[in-house]
Amino acid sequence: MTIADRDELLTHTGDDPFIRYDVRLLPGYPPVRLGRAAGVVRLPMMRRAPHLTVIGPADDVDRLLQWYGSNGLPDGVRGVSVEQSQQEALRRSFDVGRGGDWDWMWTKTAPARVEEEDLLLELDDGRDARDVLRLNEIGSPTAESMPGEGMTEHWVGVRHEGDLVAAAAVHRTSGGAQHLTGIVVHPEHRGRRLGLAMTAHLTRRAVEQEGVCTLGMYSDNARARALYEGLGYRVAHSWASRAVRLRRDDDPVRGEGSSEAGDS
Repeated sequence: MTIADRDELLTHTGDDPFIRYDVRLLPGYPPVRLGRAAGVVRLPMMRRAPHLTVIGPADDVDRLLQWYGSNGLPDGVRGVSVEQSQQEALRRSFDVGRGGDWDWMWTKTAPARVEEEDLLLELDDGRDARDVLRLNEIGSPTAESMPGEGMTEHWVGVRHEGDLVAAAAVHRTSGGAQHLTGIVVHPEHRGRRLGLAMTAHLTRRAVEQEGVCTLGMYSDNARARALYEGLGYRVAHSWASRAVRLRRDDDPVRGEGSSEAGDS
């Protein structure tokens, strides 16, 4: 029932791009398979705790979730992600708490250059951290770029009269792929295509260097979706990430709430 290694996992999941580019197998957490479904413990971005992702056809995912519900979650795991269309199966096996809905996207196509890229500057993770934090507070308080903490390997941004008015970061997934995050534009400078310029530039850089670029977005962000799809990104999975705990027979199911995505 366990999967021996990464190659077997990729074969079992049909070389799924999320598995290939976002997942590194963790020592002591072998993936579990049941039918065509697989349960994989991964390290999410943002230094969060290990998280279980269950992937596969709906019927087999339902059966595997029931198996976890009966046998327990792996040590330290307190959250589960399934396709948004499979949330009822999650509720049948666990007491479901808060979480978020998000899409994992990827591209292997380098987008065309846009004129506004001429405005971009390289930023420094340490020296410019305070300015990025200030921009995030104004433009996107939930931004996950973590400036100044050594998580970002490449920054770009735009300054206007000395003030930072746009910034975007590149992190690494646990699977090793470049991952765009923290794409923020000051509200007073939106409409200038600065988000498009930063995303196009960083995507092209990643694809030219390594052949792929990934990102995660909240599923209800229609504006961001249009931008990313226009640059060639495709949705591989629409995840529902939820805090869970094993259900006791006398335990009512708690309603799920909305918060920032658990592992984008």
